[in-house]
Amino acid sequence: MSTPVSLYVYDLSNGLAKTISPFVLGRRIDGLWHTAIVVFGNEYFFGGHGIACCVPGTTQLGPPLKKEVLGLTSVTQDIFEEYLIGYSNSKFHGSSYNLLENNCNNFSDEVAKFLVGTGIDEDIVTLPQKVLNSPMGPMLKSHLEKMSNVAPTDSRNITRSSNTSIPNSQPHSHQHHNNNHHSYSGVNGGVNGGVNGWETSTSSSLYFPCFSPVELTAGDLEAVKEVDPLLHTTILHGPLSVDDLALLCRLYESNCLVFARVTALLAHKSGFIRLALGDPQLYSYIKAAISSSVQAVEELVNNFTAGLNQAERCDEDMVAIVTGFITNALLSTTAGQDSTTCSVNVARGTYNLAGSQLNEDQVFELGGAIIHCLPDNTDNLATDKGSVIKLDLILKSLFLLMIKNRQVAELCTAMEKDLGIFRKIPELQGIVGKIAEL
Repeated sequence: MSTPVSLYVYDLSNGLAKTISPFVLGRRIDGLWHTAIVVFGNEYFFGGHGIACCVPGTTQLGPPLKKEVLGLTSVTQDIFEEYLIGYSNSKFHGSSYNLLENNCNNFSDEVAKFLVGTGIDEDIVTLPQKVLNSPMGPMLKSHLEKMSNVAPTDSRNITRSSNTSIPNSQPHSHQHHNNNHHSYSGVNGGVNGGVNGWETSTSSSLYFPCFSPVELTAGDLEAVKEVDPLLHTTILHGPLSVDDLALLCRLYESNCLVFARVTALLAHKSGFIRLALGDPQLYSYIKAAISSSVQAVEELVNNFTAGLNQAERCDEDMVAIVTGFITNALLSTTAGQDSTTCSVNVARGTYNLAGSQLNEDQVFELGGAIIHCLPDNTDNLATDKGSVIKLDLILKSLFLLMIKNRQVAELCTAMEKDLGIFRKIPELQGIVGKIAEL
């Protein structure tokens, strides 16, 4: 399914550049451009804050001066946001922002190429350099940097470094403006040096919960309404009360798969893990849904494990159930190929499980399953962004397990897996280097 991609163009000078540029710069320019990419119902942009997104048109700049349709993309939202997080601690980390060489327009240009195969107007990309190379450029630089520090009124920040606090308890949510889907897609983890904060973390804080985006279809919402006409509103907009937990139990009894998707979505939300742990009936249903070991509950497996870790809660029974689910999923993948065939939700779940409190047997069980699913060569990875994203998460999982028990590294040798082959992939060099340092 293809998704439209648009470019929002703003004039930071509010029309002033067109008037004064002939006198100040010696040439006329139509505006001082800030751009953003709009896709999947979000506006994505880059600045000194890093990469962020918000409801389209809600930045402090107001409505865009121009909206340009760039084309259609077949990239899915979860793959796209993993791609963004991959850049959030590298090329487009907030500290790497540079008005001349690495600004919002460079970001839009690169993202456009990723999504639709072509960049944005070259005149927009090169304008800052032309302005700053003019006789008055050095005097204007500090003023332009302040103007370009665009902030949304209500945003979800895509970046997080180890010394920056980004609240996780109330992630920003949004709804697609159609009648068929309602979605929550908070992103707290990612790839490419990569899961947020990896590159600047100490060895004692190398794990950050990594949630999966969850989408409820019209059919899901109808199933929820059959249980209670108002429950769907509470699920989508909150807050969830203790009384609603009994309704969720009834949902499990009427439709287990819808229950799995709903509780996967709720695992993002503040306080749900605490409520679930305090309700024996609901918690037993969540465990039962995960124990069903069907692909449809992968989001629940991942998000509930991430939620437990984020809440710093450990349940040995739940960890054992999740370990069985994840290892079975990894072992059922096709081994020895030039990509990994597990799903991105299984890759996320593997990473979250590796960040949990595991006993020694679980460490080796999960480690062996991870090594089994690693590809034997990288021939097609350069053009397979989805597999690179999954491999980054899986290699980070392996690294976390090696920290728990260094003998996991010996499993790689025993199973004849050479991790050095992944150095050929730029996005994987960082984590392969960390593994080599152990």
